[in-house]
Amino acid sequence: MEVTDWREVVGRISGICVTGQFKRLQSELEDLYRRGGLVEPAAQAYRDALLAILAEEDEATSSAKVH
Repeated sequence: MEVTDWREVVGRISGICVTGQFKRLQSELEDLYRRGGLVEPAAQAYRDALLAILAEEDEATSSAKVH
């Protein structure tokens, strides 16, 4: 990956991580994971929340291109 690609990725991720949507989802997942006994629930919740929002954005972008 080139530097400009990395900057784009980092910008996209940092933009997501400061939103209320991300913080709420992360908190909910962390609570579920903690009660479920997962190892490192905070880290897993962070990753899963980020992936969920990235997938949601990609799906919205793909849908918009089709219509």
